[in-house]
Amino acid sequence: MIANFKRKLIFIIMSSINNTSELEIPQGLKFEDAIVKLNQIVERMESTDVDLDKMIENYQSGLSLLKFCQKKIQEAEFKLTELNAVDLEQN
Repeated sequence: MIANFKRKLIFIIMSSINNTSELEIPQGLKFEDAIVKLNQIVERMESTDVDLDKMIENYQSGLSLLKFCQKKIQEAEFKLTELNAVDLEQN
């Protein structure tokens, strides 16, 4: 049941990611730290003790962290593509 909720939550977050304004992400936040924070938010949202206002706050924070992580992944993919192109040119 919890795994199903996680899948639904991730689907909801992914489908609404472009419709939400970003909350401020701390400067210098590492990708790995953002993933840890995102997992903590999901755990808090799975708790039955979370009220609606806190759930919305967690959701907004989660979306911002998810956008941050997606951006970092895109930047890494771009960098790897550049490196591969340079390597191919040299060979």
